[in-house]
Amino acid sequence: MAFFLPMKKTLLFIVLLVITSIQAQEKISSKKKKFYIPVIKYSEFPVLDNALTQTTFYQMDKELIQEEIILKKKYFHIDGFIKDPANGKLKIYLTVALPKFNATKVDSTFDKKRNNWEFQVYSNYDVRIKVDAKCGDKILFTQDFNSIESHIVGGIYEKGKVKIAVELSNKRSAQAEKDGDYTAEELGMENLIYHSVDRIQNFLNYKLAYYVDESKIKFEFVTSKGHSEYNQMLAFENEITAQMEKVTLEKGLDEKALTPHLQYLESLLVKYPPSPANENIRFIVTNNLAETYFLLENKEKALTYANLLIENDKQDSRGSSIVKKVNNGYFVDKKIRSHTTRFADLKKLGVQIAEEKEEKRLAFFEKIQQQDAEWEIEKANREAQVEKAKLQRFNMLDSIPYQLNANLLAKVVANLGGSEALKKVEKAHLFSKLKIEGNNIPQTEEKWATNSNYLLRKKMPESYYEIVNGAEAWSHDDRESGLNAKWAKLPAYDFANLSKNVDLINFLTDLRLDLWNNFEVLQDEMYEGRMCYHLNYFEKTLSTGNRTIPKTDYHVFIDKENFNIVSTEKTEFDNGNKSFFERKLFGDYRPVAALNSGKIPYKVNYEIEDFNGETLYQEQREKIEINPVFGNRIFMKEVYFGGFK
Repeated sequence: MAFFLPMKKTLLFIVLLVITSIQAQEKISSKKKKFYIPVIKYSEFPVLDNALTQTTFYQMDKELIQEEIILKKKYFHIDGFIKDPANGKLKIYLTVALPKFNATKVDSTFDKKRNNWEFQVYSNYDVRIKVDAKCGDKILFTQDFNSIESHIVGGIYEKGKVKIAVELSNKRSAQAEKDGDYTAEELGMENLIYHSVDRIQNFLNYKLAYYVDESKIKFEFVTSKGHSEYNQMLAFENEITAQMEKVTLEKGLDEKALTPHLQYLESLLVKYPPSPANENIRFIVTNNLAETYFLLENKEKALTYANLLIENDKQDSRGSSIVKKVNNGYFVDKKIRSHTTRFADLKKLGVQIAEEKEEKRLAFFEKIQQQDAEWEIEKANREAQVEKAKLQRFNMLDSIPYQLNANLLAKVVANLGGSEALKKVEKAHLFSKLKIEGNNIPQTEEKWATNSNYLLRKKMPESYYEIVNGAEAWSHDDRESGLNAKWAKLPAYDFANLSKNVDLINFLTDLRLDLWNNFEVLQDEMYEGRMCYHLNYFEKTLSTGNRTIPKTDYHVFIDKENFNIVSTEKTEFDNGNKSFFERKLFGDYRPVAALNSGKIPYKVNYEIEDFNGETLYQEQREKIEINPVFGNRIFMKEVYFGGFK
């Protein structure tokens, strides 16, 4: 019995050795099958995987401001991103220095048809642009782009004219540098910048872009049906084939379903150790494992099995190809980057942006329609108020005894020429010289007014205009941009102030009949050496919290002896706080024949306080015309194009 136990173990070992030998010698063959699947070629920066929008910011040399406008419109278009004008997650910062003139070069070509040499002259410039790329707080990279860019000077030159062209180019560049003016088209600054930025565009797409591509995958499927591993190999073939047919840009392989098959394939590498007899089966297994793990973006395992494929020494180019693909990929642990919803999300975002643009476009036109409708209402209200104010003035002049402080009003009106004379004023024209404290430059002011229109033309020495034409008020300043300056439509506040000039009595004398019945007569006061009536009206309003707060404080001082208006004061309040003060001191009253010898002030001293500080100036009226001849055409802003014409 003791003899048979060692014999039994020896026989068992021999049997296992025979079985292993049979397996090793078992022939296995395979066929290659190629799959072509859609993939996303992704950026090397995983932080950008969730960034769908990009914005470019420019820091330009002050001489290149015009180029910045074009750059913003044209650049950058990075594949896999939607351009956002302000709030992109991917942010590109471009710092562009003013190109520096380097040298003038000459190039030549031989024209065989004409049998002579042709010459082209180039101005070379040193162009320096710095690019910074960020996503959130993460700096992706910083890159300097320094290049020599060429601008063709003129066209084709004959030999005798080349020297002149070179000298002209050098002179033009030197003059531009001397004057600090690089806007001349001949310098070609914009083209130099665009050429450099075009190359940056290509670089950014190389570094940052996401785009759709097609990947070729080679699997090896067993064809030896009699082989002991055939059935399980076939199961892997069926699973991987089914999955490959379902691969889309959004969805890659299902790792969970493949896991049992991958574990089986990995076990075969233990079962069939390296040997010449196992070369074929190890080639099949290592190839399939390397390709599958590459698709699953498992870098470590893909490289492991690709290197085993190379070591197997059967078509090692297959393994080298997989190693190259793996090394060129930027894998992230436990994340598939080549199959995501990026482009589907981009499409949705594009549709959303398009819808928002359309909504904004419609809202824009709806707003215009609404504004037009509101303006028509506002226009009608303004015109009605102007007409109502005119009728009220005339009614007051016809019923002075029934107004508050009637005796004083009657004497003031009589001093101005009487009710009938004032009612007949339909037009007025003033021409004045202004003397401003601390300014010796001569300035003039000319005003025209009717019961519905007003025009101010101020020369200082550039022209400044203010116009009230019915319900509209506009201003124009030649200092803004010369002859091409645009008219600015004034808001309701400015219209309210300027429209007081269509009250011709106020325009000529500063007497506010519209406020007269609001004035309270205070105690007499000595003002500028004269005993005066002191009238006051303190206008109040409600705050947003429904509290009474001051709005405007008016004061009028009237000479008790001759009933001339000596001074008016107006204080304006913004949300209860003093924001503006104006005092007018009137003098040099002279009789005007057209007003039945009523007296009008020819000199007005102004004192103004606002956020700009204190201003003192004097208006000396050189000419006062009542009912002169002029047409309403002068109140149309279309008459003026940067000057009084």
